[in-house]
Amino acid sequence: MDKKHAKCWLWKVLWAGSLISLGLAWLGVLNQSLIFGLGPEVWLWDALILGVLSIPIKLDCQNCSTCSMQ
Repeated sequence: MDKKHAKCWLWKVLWAGSLISLGLAWLGVLNQSLIFGLGPEVWLWDALILGVLSIPIKLDCQNCSTCSMQ
């Protein structure tokens, strides 16, 4: 696996995890309950951390042929 390809997949996994965590946080707030034993604030922090971790990987992906970014 090419290094650029691995970074592209890592960015996509982190970003998807962030979106899923944000959705679970909203669900926990709407239902006022725990989701998988964790409160909404934990899911919100997870979304924030995963989103922040994905930013430098995406910024490093300038002119990447793997992602078709030009």
